[in-house]
Amino acid sequence: MAAESAASILVIKLGALGDMVLALGPFAAIRRHHPDARITLLTTQPYEEFLRASPYFDDIWIDRRPSLLRMDQWLALRSRLRGGRFDRVYDLQTSDRSGWYFRLMGPGPRPQWSGIAPGCSHPHANPGRDFMHSIERQNEQLKMAGIDDVPDADLSWVAGDISRFVLAEPYALMVPGGAPHRPAKRWPESCYGD
Repeated sequence: MAAESAASILVIKLGALGDMVLALGPFAAIRRHHPDARITLLTTQPYEEFLRASPYFDDIWIDRRPSLLRMDQWLALRSRLRGGRFDRVYDLQTSDRSGWYFRLMGPGPRPQWSGIAPGCSHPHANPGRDFMHSIERQNEQLKMAGIDDVPDADLSWVAGDISRFVLAEPYALMVPGGAPHRPAKRWPESCYGD
């Protein structure tokens, strides 16, 4: 689909690291679709440095994740979101929390919103979305918002001095971790020798 001329875009992706890597293709597609827009990423602090180095965003905002009882923090977040004067929001987190951010944009006119928040302009309206792989889910969400071509993740921009590790090439790095509440995402212990 042809590039759009929205002047200001917000992308919401809060974490975790694996989910950030899986979102690199969608980040690239959003940048390509809005080549002249100012694109801001709302994320959490652990990912700021990594994504600031990427070619996809002009600015990174840190979500301090206000607690439910801290109305002052919610009002500050609301002021910041509304002050961003975003034309469109791509909510790639699609969580209850990011749905609240849609609500914070009101009352009054809200930006176009791609996500699952009730009342958003570009809903990811697939009742089976929770059973899809993240890559397929985000690709479909963007397609419903008018972005048809989502590339695979490109990590060519990631750089770091690894000479101190004296690694023979080729090499691979495995980081066998997983959230405690998501045991199905973990590499099985019995497969470590494979």
